[in-house]
Amino acid sequence: MTHRLHLAPFALVLLAACPQAQPPAPTPTVDGAHPAPDDPRVVAVTGDLYAAQAAPTALEQPEADPAPKSPGTGRPDETNGVCRLYAPELPNPECCEHTLGFDSKVAAATCGLQVYLGESFHNSCGFYFVPEPNSLAQWFRIAFIMGDTPLQAAEDNLKVMRHTDPTVTVEPVPDVPGAYWTRQNEYRWAFLPGWKSVRMFAWKTSSCSDDKVGGLLRHIIAAPEDIAGTRRDGLVPVAAPPVAVAPAK
Repeated sequence: MTHRLHLAPFALVLLAACPQAQPPAPTPTVDGAHPAPDDPRVVAVTGDLYAAQAAPTALEQPEADPAPKSPGTGRPDETNGVCRLYAPELPNPECCEHTLGFDSKVAAATCGLQVYLGESFHNSCGFYFVPEPNSLAQWFRIAFIMGDTPLQAAEDNLKVMRHTDPTVTVEPVPDVPGAYWTRQNEYRWAFLPGWKSVRMFAWKTSSCSDDKVGGLLRHIIAAPEDIAGTRRDGLVPVAAPPVAVAPAK
């Protein structure tokens, strides 16, 4: 199945409706009189006075604990035994069906990322890292995309992007033969050769800077398309599985 990545970042502005004004609660009365706060016939709850026999007890009950998050949502999870799952907010994330030549170990070493959090699929395959302790998760995404060549795929997507940003262009990726990219602010989309179908790789410069990403792109391009077995070393994605060495007899 062919999937397209989002072509450009969009900000969704949500307008919150102002709550309607509520009339003040009437001052409680006991036997027709308005008692003082220290009157034993009234009880103060969250700043309001109530007749003692009618004081609401539900307001004092602790809130129930929130429902537990699904495995892989908000923190890495390896209980599925197939991949290390991670998605910041996506409920019930799933492993990527195909990692398309991405190698988490190469990405970490090339781009200076410390911890690989995991993968999850949502329209495209996403991989998440932490560059340093107590920092925000950074991401890479990859998917097959329509187009006979990387240049054609890049130009077809450029037509769509120019509806919202007429300044974007397609350029060759420096030092990555056959690859083209579109750059918009801190976002990058690269269209890669090497396989029968074009792969589009997306990231932000906070995940990998322009002067470092070439090494990662060349590694993805060089990944073998047809391999035997899974593209994971244990639970983490690699370009090709490690070669099994038979024990010496």
